[in-house]
Amino acid sequence: MLAATVRYALFALVAIGGPGVAIQRLSGVAVDSALVLPLGIAATAGAYWLSLVLGIAWIYPALIAGAWIGMIAGRRAVRTAPPPTPGPPLRGAVPAIAATVALLAVTQYGGNRVSPSGEFLLDNLVPYDTAFHVGLTRELTIGYPPQVPGVSGFPLGYHLGPDLVRAAALRWAAVDPYDSVNRFDVTLGAIALILALRSMVWTLGRARVEANPPPGAGDGFAVALAGFIPLLTDFSFAFAGNPQAHWWSDLLRGNLLLSLALSNPVIPALALTLGALIALDRARDDGRRWLLVAAMLAGAVPFFKVFLGAHLLLGLGVAAVIGRRALRDVLVVALPCAIATAALVLGQGGRTVDVTLAPLDLVRVTRESLLLPAFSGPALAGWSVLWIAASLGLRMLGLVAALRALRAGPLAACALAAMALAAWPLGLAFRVAAPEMLAGQKTVNDAAYLVEQGGPLLWVFTVLAVAAWAGGRSSRRIVAVVAVVALALPASLQFAWKKALLPYDPVPSPMVRAMDALAAAGAPGDVVLQRPGARYPPLPVVLAGRRVPYERFTPWLTQFASSESLQQRHEMVFRFFRTTDRAEAMAIASALDARFVALYGTDRLRFDTADWLEPLYEDGSVRILRVVATSD
Repeated sequence: MLAATVRYALFALVAIGGPGVAIQRLSGVAVDSALVLPLGIAATAGAYWLSLVLGIAWIYPALIAGAWIGMIAGRRAVRTAPPPTPGPPLRGAVPAIAATVALLAVTQYGGNRVSPSGEFLLDNLVPYDTAFHVGLTRELTIGYPPQVPGVSGFPLGYHLGPDLVRAAALRWAAVDPYDSVNRFDVTLGAIALILALRSMVWTLGRARVEANPPPGAGDGFAVALAGFIPLLTDFSFAFAGNPQAHWWSDLLRGNLLLSLALSNPVIPALALTLGALIALDRARDDGRRWLLVAAMLAGAVPFFKVFLGAHLLLGLGVAAVIGRRALRDVLVVALPCAIATAALVLGQGGRTVDVTLAPLDLVRVTRESLLLPAFSGPALAGWSVLWIAASLGLRMLGLVAALRALRAGPLAACALAAMALAAWPLGLAFRVAAPEMLAGQKTVNDAAYLVEQGGPLLWVFTVLAVAAWAGGRSSRRIVAVVAVVALALPASLQFAWKKALLPYDPVPSPMVRAMDALAAAGAPGDVVLQRPGARYPPLPVVLAGRRVPYERFTPWLTQFASSESLQQRHEMVFRFFRTTDRAEAMAIASALDARFVALYGTDRLRFDTADWLEPLYEDGSVRILRVVATSD
């Protein structure tokens, strides 16, 4: 683990930190420390994507080296750039970063790793989502476009930004994707978001002649509170008495905590979004060169979270219409974001998702998850009012400040306010889900992401309002801190306690060793036939970088392939393990381009395997067979 930590630290410094500084220097602007990580993350994802698309691996290190050369050569540009605008000092972020790292240490750092006894300690918090991104990371070291992890042969349409960064770390720094998800990039993403939130609050308080800043903006107290926004939650503790309220912070959809722990793409996407608005704001006073930085950040947002790309476009559009000023600036920033969002929405990924009107669907889902009776009509409307109030929590205090910024704030503040205020109405109005579901699967409404990504944006205005109320009076600041701890941290503490006590699901060591043997015997991308069981994620995919024809561990595969195609693939795999006809088995394996067969536990083959399948590895409960030349 120490060696992996050192490798990732060097990767982050060379491939993320360096380009993040270089882009600002080459753009002729003063280096803003809050934008280094968002720009660097976007740059390394883009450079690695280009190397995949062109099929020339060395392009990635060449571009990173070019960024460093540009950074060194660009020192002169810094001297001729507009005077640097002081931002919140980095040392002020230390308490928030330390608290966040402490949370991750007790909840995330210990899972998804090999134990001293050789077992793989599978983290039980949404393991299918983590497994999907681990598989996708490994796919992105094989070629482009990636195939759907767990369903070989189906190209994937998806926002790939974070997975491209993990794939670059795997390809060039030998950092295992499980290490990235559970330990490394989850920490880097949290730091990037904390710095961006603090800088956003500070930015809203810059003195202006043409517009009054929101009350409390720029106050050191507001900036200090802003760093803790990712950890703050809602009033979901009101459901503590319900035995079905397992994860309070996930009940009412407006909290980042679960996504923070799972290294969800929304975390770096929010850092990119805030960075774009910060740069847009600086273009007003510190030079139009900042527009180039804002445009690069905005254009990268959809590739990290397409929902947030659309959300950002909405905010910029509203700001342009309400303010009726700086339209050219808005267009410069919005155009790359619009092109990237349209490319993803109108491409393959958009065709496997439907957007429909479904008023109050998220409220119904909460009642269903709590096993409460279904409501409709006035009863549902009345309960929805309570749901919204609990979901907003302390953020209700920020609504007035957001409305004030929407009416009279600077351009970036107006866009941020529009995004924050639109989040709950949009999330409660629509359903975004796969158009088809397999038998036994539940529809997952991804419109919840609109509420989730609006949550931290509304917190920005909340901390401004709290700081304005507290002023410089220490007694009021103490009251404010006590109120935040009492009302915005109970669900966070419940998450930390429950997650720290959640037992791992150990994958037996013979299976882990079998995957090591499989990785040593073949090549990345080889297809392995195995029964599509659901106890563990597909081990060849997540531990060995191999493909499987079909698996049942991931519950939302219809988001990436039609239910008809998935059913046909399942039937093919099922026949392989049920048939007694050697010729039929060989035909299925050939059609699926299978190179290996994996058998676990009581799995067995019913046909003659002589001269076709040879043993590669056998250790009690697991066997790996290799397809060899045959005379048939």
